[in-house]
Amino acid sequence: MKHLLVIIFTLGFFVQNTNAQNSKIVGSWLLTKVETDGEIEETYMVTEFTADGKMVMMGMEVASWKYNKKANSIEMESDFDKDFRGVAKILKLNADELILVKDNVKAFYQKLDFKSIATENEASGLFGTWEIENKNNPEGRNFITFKTPDELVYVVKNKNRQQKGGGGMWMFDKEDMILTMIGFYDVDMPEGESKITKLDDDSLELENSGKTYSLKKQKKPDNKIERLTFSQEDFYTEDGDFKYEADEEKLPWRRWDLLKKDLLNVKQLVYNYHTLIKGTEVFETKKLTANVQASMEEEGFNIDNIFNGYDSNERELEINENFSDPLYPLEGYTCRIVGKEQITTPAGTFDCTVLEVHAGLDLLKKVWMVNDKIGVFAKIIEENTDDMYGYYHIYELQEIKTAE
Repeated sequence: MKHLLVIIFTLGFFVQNTNAQNSKIVGSWLLTKVETDGEIEETYMVTEFTADGKMVMMGMEVASWKYNKKANSIEMESDFDKDFRGVAKILKLNADELILVKDNVKAFYQKLDFKSIATENEASGLFGTWEIENKNNPEGRNFITFKTPDELVYVVKNKNRQQKGGGGMWMFDKEDMILTMIGFYDVDMPEGESKITKLDDDSLELENSGKTYSLKKQKKPDNKIERLTFSQEDFYTEDGDFKYEADEEKLPWRRWDLLKKDLLNVKQLVYNYHTLIKGTEVFETKKLTANVQASMEEEGFNIDNIFNGYDSNERELEINENFSDPLYPLEGYTCRIVGKEQITTPAGTFDCTVLEVHAGLDLLKKVWMVNDKIGVFAKIIEENTDDMYGYYHIYELQEIKTAE
């Protein structure tokens, strides 16, 4: 492996003059295999070569070099590591191929043409997110997203952990039906060239080293991903005064005496709770049930607060007895009215008042209050915009269960 790194970094040193040999080296190359004492190891790494005689890998400059025309070799200097110092003999160099040898280790490279790669990828039908059949960890879910023009992103999701990785690359060869994937980790998928044995709108199967890999295409979600772009500053003047105090009096749930009869007949509210798997356009969905208790004598009611992603079947719910809260059962966050809208959910069509809510720190909400059903939200979008801990949830009213 030590010799392999020497060869990889050797290739990264670029020209400081314009002679023909140097111009052939400048560009992007793919290391495909390394030969040591007759044994061949297939390995794939994209190396970028700059024209100023430097090599930068993973955002780090590791060495400098110059071409020795007389010896037809590359002379390296590096303070990064002694393995990046010395001479690599050029055995072959043309527009498509480069072979180097150093310390009896031979490395083989192919020139990359990103314009051609983008054209082939565009016609592949692979763009989008695919879920990998995960036989080793049935409780986990693994995804690969093929992005334009050649970016590869993976997501590993287990019960209590989620990991996203990017920076990978993919290439499609229609003539030989080969998919090459480079530079991603922690996913049970092969790097390098894999033979495509099946490809249609829904399924992808690959063969590599006698092993078969199956992937299923993830359809675009029925729920549109509407990103929330407002901020806390939007609610205040330059002097720090709240701009929407009058909006609270315009909210439709201020009159218990007018709405109580309808609420008395409601026993449960059922919601579809959609959680976006970060790094994908895939939602995981479960049902949450909120129990409703209303009392005409007390002119009050209780509605389970299921808007933390769980219901009473999973854990004990908090009790909110502040019936006068205009956003009950949500807490009284900073909010503003942004309009009226009629929306349709699986539970029916509802006339709603639409609000934008700032819920503290990086948490934003957009809510659709059903105008004539106190305490009932037709829909809630909840987005935490924190780069590391962010998330995106949708609550959608599935059913209103009434007394039999």
